[in-house]
Amino acid sequence: MPSENENPEIIKRMIGPYINGFSLRIFIFLLDYVPGLASFLFWDRISALRKLNLDECPTNFPLPLPKEYFGIEETKKVEGLEIFEENESAQQNYSSGFLCSSDFRKAYLTKKATPLQICEILIGKLEGSLKCNPSLNAIIKYEREDIIKQATASTTRYANNCSLGPLDGVPIAIKDELDVEGYETNVGTSFINRGFIAKTDATVIERLRGKGAIIIGKTSMHEIGIGITGNNPSVCTSRNPYNIDHYTGGSSSGSASAVASGLCPIAIGCDGGGSIRIPSAFCGIYGLKTTFGRFSSKGELPLAPTVAVSGPMTASANDLALAYYVMAGKDEEDPNTYYQPKPTLSGLYNTKDLSDLKIGIYTAWNKQVYNPTITLALNNFIEKLKLLGANFVEIDIPELEEASIAHLLTIGSEISTFAKKYKENFHKYNCESRLNMSLFHFATASDYIISQQLRTRLMRSLSNLFNKQVNLILTPSTAITAPKIYPNSLKYGEADLKTVSEVMMYVTFANFSGIPAVSVPAGYDDNNLPIGLQFVAKWFDEATLLRIAKVSEEILGDKRKRPSNDYWFGDLIQD
Repeated sequence: MPSENENPEIIKRMIGPYINGFSLRIFIFLLDYVPGLASFLFWDRISALRKLNLDECPTNFPLPLPKEYFGIEETKKVEGLEIFEENESAQQNYSSGFLCSSDFRKAYLTKKATPLQICEILIGKLEGSLKCNPSLNAIIKYEREDIIKQATASTTRYANNCSLGPLDGVPIAIKDELDVEGYETNVGTSFINRGFIAKTDATVIERLRGKGAIIIGKTSMHEIGIGITGNNPSVCTSRNPYNIDHYTGGSSSGSASAVASGLCPIAIGCDGGGSIRIPSAFCGIYGLKTTFGRFSSKGELPLAPTVAVSGPMTASANDLALAYYVMAGKDEEDPNTYYQPKPTLSGLYNTKDLSDLKIGIYTAWNKQVYNPTITLALNNFIEKLKLLGANFVEIDIPELEEASIAHLLTIGSEISTFAKKYKENFHKYNCESRLNMSLFHFATASDYIISQQLRTRLMRSLSNLFNKQVNLILTPSTAITAPKIYPNSLKYGEADLKTVSEVMMYVTFANFSGIPAVSVPAGYDDNNLPIGLQFVAKWFDEATLLRIAKVSEEILGDKRKRPSNDYWFGDLIQD
């Protein structure tokens, strides 16, 4: 392991005691009665932010100026769903046993199976995933009659040769942060919206349903999204199918677990501080955090409205592109979506010649990974990408440490503000959530404004970087693989600032600046836990991210593994 002098920290690891079980409950009691105790844990970081001398105007929503993305619209051909039919031969399934949307569609078109037959099998799998010991806790709310109703309609469309396209009849699960008609939206709590059934879908869900996707239920999540492990004593803790004694990552924990275990090829998550990319990395799947304003936020509970977006989590790169394209675009009911270029899948299958790509590497930052298998996976991908013609550029991103503090203060303040709307039930939040929110109770309006000034500066730095030097930035998705679950943590939660900082090390700058990012599977560590790598692109350039995800899928190839049989539920298409 490198010494601190050999490998200076670009983003400092947070320091704090590890507390779990009943000890955490006692600590929360002390927080309630000892003013300033929580601020002590975060004081060194917030004081560093307060010392900054910033002249920039604050940026409240990370929307780029139109000039930042005019070039994308002018140079990229707008290609959509037709690209899948035109390139059917290029859609080789590299998913090593995972079913993809194309597998379902082929089965339906060849009459090997119907959506109704598939969903009848799937309902049994959903029941089984909750009955195993310990429970997978991935898809925790589903309505059998509703699934059968949707599947019957899809079956009729195929019988009449009028299917709605490549998503028709494909099962998709939704994070419990987005409205789905007929379900409560509890955001991982035991009380928010309890008894209130959503009457309409969120816009992104409506668009998926409009293409024939079968919405099979709601997935578990870290309570109100204020954590990165998926540990949720208030409702349930999802398990990592690759090793049930390790976390899935959060906060879109159940969505990652559902895809990784084969319950569905596509799930939808939300990402305010890595909440799509972290669980995607830990569970060995693909996860796309879209540009801020690319997807509508209508019907998404506003936990962290200036940093959070929804996005797809999938077993394959093809399905990542497919779900993205269907969900993307303007929505009259969300002003943040108005000023975007048209979504495109241009270049998706241009995977053999990467000579047009310049990929930025911030070596000193990437060296903050202390897990040698992650470093090996990163270096292996770099070499494989070079062989395909990719050009690598050493880069520097100034003030990443300050930006990480500003992001943490922003998302923490916004989630805490949301949580206070339910102050009469505040005691019902679990101990870990209350601890995390308490860190931001002492933050001032001035701290929040300083953070948004720093956001302006970060966006300017990244704009210059993408305009003048690179198309992509490559980092690890996380600095560690999935952390171990300690039994004492399941009842009350845990406090582990060091692990939080290692898990969030590489993801938050994309949320804070609004740029898109994707996590791709890149191998496995010595304990067979998945490793993820992250690519980041310019605002609204998801097309390049989807292309590099497809390249990454081909690089990993048949080295991709699926979980062990005990927690594998993906045998939905019978031979």
